[in-house]
Amino acid sequence: MLRFRAQPSGASGAKLVRETYFEPVTDLPISAVCAAANHARARLSNLLARELTLDVFAPVLVKDGTQRVLFERGSLYRARGSICDLYVVFRRRDARRIAQGVFGEECGGENVPLSALEERALERIAAEVAALCAPFCGDANGLARIEPEREDARCVTYFELRIGLPFDAVIGIGLSQDPGPRFGGKLQRSMLSGIALDVRAQFAEAVVNAREIAAWRVGHTVRLDTKIGAPTMVKIGDCVVASGDCGIRAQSNAVVIAAAGRREATT
Repeated sequence: MLRFRAQPSGASGAKLVRETYFEPVTDLPISAVCAAANHARARLSNLLARELTLDVFAPVLVKDGTQRVLFERGSLYRARGSICDLYVVFRRRDARRIAQGVFGEECGGENVPLSALEERALERIAAEVAALCAPFCGDANGLARIEPEREDARCVTYFELRIGLPFDAVIGIGLSQDPGPRFGGKLQRSMLSGIALDVRAQFAEAVVNAREIAAWRVGHTVRLDTKIGAPTMVKIGDCVVASGDCGIRAQSNAVVIAAAGRREATT
């Protein structure tokens, strides 16, 4: 992203000049984060049995030294994703507010330690959030609480979800790498086994202008530019997936594949 430095770096005539520079930004689109946040709002509203409002703070790249500020003095959970690790953090104030909201307790101050039951409630919420972030980190497994001072918690991309009243609390979400346009799990071949594709064999070609097509009527003969005996192209959509020779087998039209391999159609 192109930015201007805050202080002028010089003057040109009667005008002050500010130097421009490029600042790295995350490739994680805000639209994808908003979609996950909308699912999180619906899921947490159902889990906590009350209608929640939820705001999104846009994802950013974490600068050196910022990670410690984001994670320290909080309850930090990590899930190992198939794309990258996911971190869910409740800072001390937010952890206390969420725990109080879940159990309808009065404010006891952010320094009051959470009970085992409250810790379990936070872990359950962290697990729900991690599951909804699968488009960014892949299938997440093994959610566990970690101590950022003792373990290597590397956060590259970070964004926040703010839960409205009565919680008024923030849930921080970090990723160990910037997924950018590559986020999402890989498709397995088994996932595609039931999908039907329109396959056709093209055994001859012709180039016809629009005026000729407009003049076509039933019974009109179209002259082909290639011989019928030319190699046959097998297409899925506009992609050529194989080539071969056409003929008849068992009283049905058939193509004997001579060469296979995906390539873009040239006709």
